[in-house]
Amino acid sequence: MNDDHLILIVEDSVTQALKLQLVMEQEGFQTVCAHSGEEALEQINRCRPSLIIVDYHLPGIQGDELCRQIHMDITTRSIPLMMLTADETSAAELHGLESGADDFVAKSEDPEILLLRVHNLLRKARREAVNVEVGRSLFRRARVLIIDDSMTYRESLAQELTDEGCDVTQVTSGVDGLRLLAESDFDCVMVDMVMPGMDGIAVCKELSKLRSDNDAPLVVLMLSAYEHKENVARALEAGADDFVGKSTEMSLLRARLRALLRRKFLLEQNQRIVEEIRLREMETLRAKAEKEAAEARAALAEGLARANRELEEANAKLRETQVHLIQSEKMASLGQLVAGIAHEINNPLSFALSNVFSIENWLAAVMTEAAPCLSEDHLVKLDKARKRIADTGQGLERVRELVVKLRTFSRLDEGEFKTVDIKEAVESVLLFLRHKMSDRIEVRRNFAEDNMLACYAGQLNQVIMNVVANAVDAIEGKGVITVRTFRQDGMFAIAVSDTGSGIPPEIQERIFDPFFTTKPVGQGTGLGLSISYGIIKSHDGRIEVSSHPGQGTEIRILIPINLVGT
Repeated sequence: MNDDHLILIVEDSVTQALKLQLVMEQEGFQTVCAHSGEEALEQINRCRPSLIIVDYHLPGIQGDELCRQIHMDITTRSIPLMMLTADETSAAELHGLESGADDFVAKSEDPEILLLRVHNLLRKARREAVNVEVGRSLFRRARVLIIDDSMTYRESLAQELTDEGCDVTQVTSGVDGLRLLAESDFDCVMVDMVMPGMDGIAVCKELSKLRSDNDAPLVVLMLSAYEHKENVARALEAGADDFVGKSTEMSLLRARLRALLRRKFLLEQNQRIVEEIRLREMETLRAKAEKEAAEARAALAEGLARANRELEEANAKLRETQVHLIQSEKMASLGQLVAGIAHEINNPLSFALSNVFSIENWLAAVMTEAAPCLSEDHLVKLDKARKRIADTGQGLERVRELVVKLRTFSRLDEGEFKTVDIKEAVESVLLFLRHKMSDRIEVRRNFAEDNMLACYAGQLNQVIMNVVANAVDAIEGKGVITVRTFRQDGMFAIAVSDTGSGIPPEIQERIFDPFFTTKPVGQGTGLGLSISYGIIKSHDGRIEVSSHPGQGTEIRILIPINLVGT
């Protein structure tokens, strides 16, 4: 019984449809009828049939167009299609096969042959659903093996198939054909039914075993010069996929071969698509599992990550506190140093300056009043003494200026927020760094007309000192340092540029990190720019860096003009 097979009969003639239903149901098939192509498509949507028998001439959608539409859909293209028509011409058969039908049967055909072809199509559908070769390309030449002892017909057929685009191999016996099939891969075997030794029926039976054993999809087309009903039945029952008489026109034979190969290739493509979908589904499931595993790991690691973040924050605060402590210690040490200098130097310096002034005046008076009584040699010596005393006074004035500049730099008496002259602050820094520049570095100044700025003077002096000192250290040999002040977009800017070696791009973002330095061990703590960054940030300002290796560096200190102290 064939209760598991549903056959859709698409026939506009009620009489013909009932006749076909009777034949099929007597064979044990289930049937359903559609009287137009549109009705057939609706029926396919409701229930997918195992095989479709379609009339060539239909109202609305013609039979050939219905075949094309069915083959265009991936879910229906594997359904076997049998074209049925009253037009028994070769042209009609050729057109029907070209439209996508897997077999073509005349309405006048014997019912037994019709049933044999139906069983054959269903058997192929079952076999191909299991045995489709996944790894082969759809876009390839079909490999065809011809087994025929007639050299004339074999050569003629081979030429026709070669012109059709097939890769053709010829043998003269069934034994040789089976040997080749065991060694090589073919898509189709065309075998003569009548041959000496092993005939086509025997070959077909052996191929059926080969299909079962090796799961290799193979199309078998039986050829015979004897085209009667019994031979058709024997061939199909032996496992052949189709039967073609040798007297059939070559164009029709090619059409039947194309129909067989087309179905084979489409089923291979279907299987590839199904396999790809299966692989994608597996990949989706694997990705989902990996995602769930990752989420689980993330959940388990969340506590550790939080602890690490808290530790990093505590470490950052500790480093910042350390920087501030170092800064405070430096400022305290500087304050003590300046206080000591002011206390120890100012009083004796004032005494010395007063005495030098008095001595210089006395010498001048002596030279004026006692000149007539003194010899020329004594007058020369007195003049030299007066000049030496004057030079000594100038030196002492420079010492007093140094003390004043040091007090200006440290701003010991100006720790509060107030307005200061930035030009004066810069000059004091340059004075203290003059010994490091000696005669090798030229300092160029370009100050704005108005250099008054409200700020924390002591802290800002420290920033200027750090930036200018770094500019001096960046120059090996002779070079130029340019200091500019200007106002721009509501900000007061102090720009210090040098002609040094520049800062490599890979470390420019790290120069403000605490304890980061490019100087040799013992020559830098890596805190100067870090402290400066913190001071300018507390002024609501910013520090900008522009540097190119080999072309020098410019650092711009920008502080709001209308800054208000806290």
